[in-house]
Amino acid sequence: MASSIVLSFVGQQDPYSENTNQEGSIATLIRHLLDQKYNIRRVILLHTQDVAQKASDTKHWLQDKPFNLSEESIELVPVGEELSTDPVSLLLAVQEARKGLDKAIPYLSKQDRLEFNASSGTPVMKTSWSLLQAAGYASHSSVWQVRNPKQIQEGQSHVFQTNVDTLKNEFDFKVVKRQIEDYNYSGALVSLENSNFSTNLIIALLQYGQYRLAFDFDRAFKAIQPFATYIEPEFISEINMLRQKNKISLFKEVYFKAITKLRNQQYADFLVDVFRFQEGFLRFLVTTKLGLYWPENFRETEDFWNKLEQVDAGKLYKFMKNYTRFNRRMFKHLEGFPNRPMQIAILEYYQPEFDGLLQHLRQLNDCCEQRNRCVHSFEGVSELEDESKIVKILQEILLQKTALPDNNSFNVLNKKICTLLTEYLHS
Repeated sequence: MASSIVLSFVGQQDPYSENTNQEGSIATLIRHLLDQKYNIRRVILLHTQDVAQKASDTKHWLQDKPFNLSEESIELVPVGEELSTDPVSLLLAVQEARKGLDKAIPYLSKQDRLEFNASSGTPVMKTSWSLLQAAGYASHSSVWQVRNPKQIQEGQSHVFQTNVDTLKNEFDFKVVKRQIEDYNYSGALVSLENSNFSTNLIIALLQYGQYRLAFDFDRAFKAIQPFATYIEPEFISEINMLRQKNKISLFKEVYFKAITKLRNQQYADFLVDVFRFQEGFLRFLVTTKLGLYWPENFRETEDFWNKLEQVDAGKLYKFMKNYTRFNRRMFKHLEGFPNRPMQIAILEYYQPEFDGLLQHLRQLNDCCEQRNRCVHSFEGVSELEDESKIVKILQEILLQKTALPDNNSFNVLNKKICTLLTEYLHS
């Protein structure tokens, strides 16, 4: 059963007001909550030195009928001396309210709520609870106001909520939306933990994006599979092709991921993806043309070269032995893992069949060499020349094998998540 923990500063009118001849705001609020069948697990009362006696009186008041709260459930917390001597300092009030919140957290379960009394104490003490709620320190909370009984107008409630959830939601929305636009799905997931947007569908889509960027396609599928009827079919179809290791789908995915890195000016990571794209595409063309199994470890490389030596009655192997690269150097040995120049040489043997593709793949060499310098020489990349040209080359390569969507798949995902967030914000 869900319970509530009440937090409040103690004011000059607690537990009983001589001005109104009625109960103060703390007793009035707790009476209201009990009348509404709230299960009050704990009451935490913060007090300055000058109202220590009133705090003690309030505790005893709440132990009597009709409240009947146990002595153990009511905790009196003296605030720091600084706030006692400067009770109009908003910063000090918020700091002490935060300490009170820390005392409540150990008693909270996931279903429990915090009830903040914003009608006792100095004005800054009353305000501190709304600031904590707006800052996201208490996602499952209510801020309560108790009206002066002598000033209640017709139609007004004596006790009412003044939550700042709407303002908090707007703050959270801006933060999470920006993280999503930056493809920072893991960061958005953390931000959602202390927000009101944390629906199962939104969490699943963020996990889908996070795992997909990490090339963990099985987990990405598991994240959205329970929500298949609520999301675009393309999310399921794309992840299914990726789980099946469809080569063209994987190359498109590397391209999509590279664009996200470029969008965030993560140029070194972008170059890594370009390198992965070129190397992978060359390998795909070579193995498809020759029908050979690509070596998975060094022991298998000898078998690869032995079989390549038999291709086309040995003519391909002879071509490789005599092949002169752009720097006028020949391959010293045809052994080990076939590197990028070796793969290019194999494809050149079958010219003009691969002429169009090779032209574009060679243009990526400068990017790949820059990537090597980043990795092996610890060089940074703070800017990238001709980035639009590189993207165009990647597109031209893919278009020779498949169609490209008008929009990056991750942008489609981002639009879906942001639409859900917007609907929730205005609901």
